[in-house]
Amino acid sequence: MDSLDRALLNAIQNQFPIAVHPYEILGKCVGTAEEEAFSRIQRLRQEGIIRRLGGVFDSWRLGYFSTLCTAKVPEEKIPVLAELLNKIPGVTHNYVRNHEYNIWFTLIARSEEAAKGIIQSIRTALEIPEVFSLPATRLFKIKVNFDFTDDEDSQEEGFNAFDNEGEQGAQRFNGRPYDLTNEDIALIQVIQGDLPDSSTPFTVWAETLNWPVEKLISSVQRLLEAKVLRRFGAVLRHQKAGFVANSMGVWQVETAKAEEVGKTMAQFKEVSHCYQRSPLPDWPYNLYTMIHGKTIEDCGEVMKRISQATGIPEYSMLFSTAELKKSSMQYFLEEEFH
Repeated sequence: MDSLDRALLNAIQNQFPIAVHPYEILGKCVGTAEEEAFSRIQRLRQEGIIRRLGGVFDSWRLGYFSTLCTAKVPEEKIPVLAELLNKIPGVTHNYVRNHEYNIWFTLIARSEEAAKGIIQSIRTALEIPEVFSLPATRLFKIKVNFDFTDDEDSQEEGFNAFDNEGEQGAQRFNGRPYDLTNEDIALIQVIQGDLPDSSTPFTVWAETLNWPVEKLISSVQRLLEAKVLRRFGAVLRHQKAGFVANSMGVWQVETAKAEEVGKTMAQFKEVSHCYQRSPLPDWPYNLYTMIHGKTIEDCGEVMKRISQATGIPEYSMLFSTAELKKSSMQYFLEEEFH
């Protein structure tokens, strides 16, 4: 990648222009022509550096229930579990990590009861009792922005991970989902997919819905303002982007201090996700920080700095040894309504 590729990736991760001619706007932002911006983005998509361009939604605001699950799985049963989880649309990520709790996967379902049912079916199918749900009780930060700045005077390449939750404090999951209309759901079903390969992609989507493009653009903007859409932008394959190490840093924090400590952890630019979750009897950790780096040592140094800043010495680092599934959630599938 050259400097122009890097500038484009920096620009589109958090906010791809929602306009009739988005690549014209992108080109002006990075100092190139519309055609050049479009062709370079297309190439980065074809090379797999950009995994998806589209809407990233807040599942809770859509009325869904999401949780992180973990399991103790005998090695010989991991392929069977992987095959089972691959068939469940609501399982979007599934990793093997270096711990007794060796399987970690995310699950999104239409309700908490539905999620409990899916988890119980997994326990039954594999005859594994130790499959647990660890839903977030407080969100401090969720945002992954890889910084590709190559200015010699700038900081070393890394994260620029910030969001409103991190700046304003912890967000509890205790409000109401957004009141979606049938038109909203139709729009979500379209924009949760990959952006069309067109220099006027929103016009293509508008034609799919038989809407004027101005209506589609204003509707997407409204969902952003309502925080139904966390962002509209690029999801990258971080390994192809050069960030090949990732660590799930878990922390043992007194409950009374969890909010203060979580806010501090969220200030670290290298932290992309920061949540509070309930512990298990043999898993005492209640704060989670996801950290990506170019090396395992990078992740370790970040954890040490967080420990020094917060005064929390009790932590562990879990590294991925295998990625079994990584996909984007598809909301409001047709079969869910029959």
